[in-house]
Amino acid sequence: MTLVRAPVRLLGVPYDSGHRDRRMGAGPTALAAAGAADRLRAAGHEVIDEVVEPASPWNAELRTAFELHRLVAAAATEALAVGQVPVLLAGNCNTTLGVLAALTGTARRIGLVWLDAHGDFNTPETDTSGFLDGQGLAIAVGRCWTALAAGISGFRPLPERDVLLVGARDLTEAQLQVLHDSGVTWLPPARARVLRAVEDALDALATRVDAVHFHVDLDVHDPSIAPANTYAADDGLTAEQVRAVLAATAARMPVVSGALASWDPTCDVEGRMLATALDLLEAVAGAAVPLR
Repeated sequence: MTLVRAPVRLLGVPYDSGHRDRRMGAGPTALAAAGAADRLRAAGHEVIDEVVEPASPWNAELRTAFELHRLVAAAATEALAVGQVPVLLAGNCNTTLGVLAALTGTARRIGLVWLDAHGDFNTPETDTSGFLDGQGLAIAVGRCWTALAAGISGFRPLPERDVLLVGARDLTEAQLQVLHDSGVTWLPPARARVLRAVEDALDALATRVDAVHFHVDLDVHDPSIAPANTYAADDGLTAEQVRAVLAATAARMPVVSGALASWDPTCDVEGRMLATALDLLEAVAGAAVPLR
C-alpha cells in the first residue's frame, strides 16, 4: 500500500526583529538552501515552497512583525482552503501567529502545542528585555498587543487552557509566577521527558480541541546537539524526545500545521542543529493532516 502524504505549503519567513537574513532570520534561508523542500518531496509530499516578504520598504520590529503575521495568515488560509498543510520556517517564534490566525478563522476549536526553551509569555508591561519575540505566546492568548493582533485576518486569542508549553526552562522568578498563575499547561524538561506526563497533558487537551498547531522553537533542544541560537539554555530535550512529543500529539488529535523557528546558523558551526531541524521538519510534515 502506498502511503499518501499530506500536501505541504512551506512558508519561509527569513526575518528576525524586522531584519532579513540576520541572526535567526538567516535560519529559514539556510534550511531552504539545504534542501528543505526537496527533503519533503523525497518523502512523498507535494510541496509548494514560498518566501513571505513584507511590502513596506521600512522595516521595524513591531511594524514588520505584524505585517508578516498578516501575510502568513493570508498564505496559510489559502493553503488550508485547498487542502494543504501550512508549515512555517520562521526566524522569530511570534510569526506563528499568522498560521494560528488562519486556523482560528475557521469554525474549529484550535489547540497549540508549543515547544521552547523560554516561556515567550512576557508582556510590554513586564518585559525588561524589550524583545517582541519574548511575547509571542502571550499575544497568542490575548495578553498583549490586542489591537495589532486583531488586525490579523481570522485571529482569535486561544484560551490559555488550550495551550501546552513543553520544555520551557530559562525563566525568571517573575516569569515562573505568571506561568503558574495562567491557564497554560506547562511541562518543564523533567516532566517533558516522561512520556506518561506528556500523554496525560495531551489527553486532556484532546477533550477540548478539534486540531492543533505544532510549534517548535529549535532552542527547546539541548545545546549539546548544537546551540540553536544565542538564547540556548542547558537542560533541554533530545531530538528523540521532541519527536516523541510530536508522535504523542499526532496520535491523539489532528496536527494540521507546524512551525520551526529560531535557528541561527552562525551558532551551529558543525551543522548538527541543521540536521536535527531537517529531520524534525520531515517528521512534522509526515505527522500532519489537512484540516477537515
